[in-house]
Amino acid sequence: MHPIQPHRPTRSTLRSLAPAVLLALAAQAQAQDPTAITINGQRVFQITAQTTFELDGTPISAATAATLGPGFSTLVLATNVPDGANQGQAQQVQFDNLARGPVTATDPLSVLNQPLTLTADTVLEGFTDPTTLVVGDLLEVSGYLDADSGVISASRIALLTNPTQDWKLVGQVSQATANGFAIGAQAVDSTGVTPTECPLGVIDGVYIELEALPNPAYTAASVLDQLIELHCEDPNFGNPPPGTVTASLEGLISALPDPLPDPPSSSLLGVTVQATAQTEYRGGGIDDLDVGVRVEAEGSFDSSTQILTAHEIRFTQAQARFMAPLDSADITPDEGVTIMGNLVAFTPQTRDEDGLAANGLSQMTQVEVRAFVDSDGSLYASRIRERGNPDLTDTRLQGPVAEIAEPVLTILGNSVDTSAAQFRDHEDNLITAMEFYALLQVGMVVSAEDALYDPVTASLIPARIHLEDAPAPQNRAGKGIGQGISRGTVTALGGEPPLFQNGFE
Repeated sequence: MHPIQPHRPTRSTLRSLAPAVLLALAAQAQAQDPTAITINGQRVFQITAQTTFELDGTPISAATAATLGPGFSTLVLATNVPDGANQGQAQQVQFDNLARGPVTATDPLSVLNQPLTLTADTVLEGFTDPTTLVVGDLLEVSGYLDADSGVISASRIALLTNPTQDWKLVGQVSQATANGFAIGAQAVDSTGVTPTECPLGVIDGVYIELEALPNPAYTAASVLDQLIELHCEDPNFGNPPPGTVTASLEGLISALPDPLPDPPSSSLLGVTVQATAQTEYRGGGIDDLDVGVRVEAEGSFDSSTQILTAHEIRFTQAQARFMAPLDSADITPDEGVTIMGNLVAFTPQTRDEDGLAANGLSQMTQVEVRAFVDSDGSLYASRIRERGNPDLTDTRLQGPVAEIAEPVLTILGNSVDTSAAQFRDHEDNLITAMEFYALLQVGMVVSAEDALYDPVTASLIPARIHLEDAPAPQNRAGKGIGQGISRGTVTALGGEPPLFQNGFE
């Protein structure tokens, strides 16, 4: 699958920022505590002389950790953590990769037969253009597993130069036998290796981490053998503190109950995220909870039940949604879709129950596209569905607000006239237009529903306007109350400014 390249600013644009912006970023870096690690742009944990560091389970020094840079999926165990899980003193910091090995395909980019999803939020080390990679290049990938599609949502990819470095793969076991198993499309021969930390054995559904000797003769069709380590793995919190602790967890939703209860619950690779009536949502709403969507849940975690009771669920990329009539020319199979004037790229994670991404359309059809917006403003489809006969009087547009000129909003390049709309807040309460605009800020996610859409003028007149975002908390600081644990993406370490972050206040 070769996704369309949206006409948006590129990461090279960010690297050629105006001098005034660079000076501002430099000042920000100087203002940051050089002895802290920042997770997801908002959780700042102080590093002390007692803080220990690991990279893929191997102890490293603080000096080595400071050279790693942003993008790693990282686990922080901390003390003096308040209810917001947004600060504390780091006791242990674990940087984790999910894959290390050769490129097995370039369309989509895959390592050890694990497809990758890349966006502008993916940190690239050792190269700047993924299209220059070739089969056989050695890559190291950090990120988050999509258990449903077998794809890695990559937060960091590094090009390696040491051909003798051991290979690594973390994933969910399938097709288990006495002498092997599969991780996604990669067959594994485990003959002669005794797995550890697997009380039930290596069976379908468990998460496993393996290391193997590099094999110069390996190809995409090879069975991965010459294993030197094999153990079952908790891909979220590893060995969390006993009892209930303050926690935050970033990951991709791996399962949802059907029907979805109220309040909703979801699973992130075995951890149940349980919302309550008081749970606040940012970057999207309850309706945006879907398998494969990347979220960060914040609340209290009970290690005995593996339940995280969330007081906040944050979509790491703003959630977008479109529903409008499309013709056959609007979909390029295996590449992308143009809807309401927006180019939305398909990825290996795009859910395609109706075969639209694979085969396109044969006639005009009402189509719904769920998507997310990266930090460059590019759109990527998480799901595409047929919705019956084409109807310009029953359309929908959801996304971050770019401009506010009451009563008109600009959302994803479309003009939305709210003059005749009914307004609802993030808790689905009916509110007045005055109350809505008092809450609204640029960047908040708004849904325009039951709308009359004019494709010529790129304008909508909706019957309903729904504010999906909860207003940002005014003061996240708090008194440390005890132990906490946080899994998320490093956006700053040792004073480096968090250049590449999106979806966080």
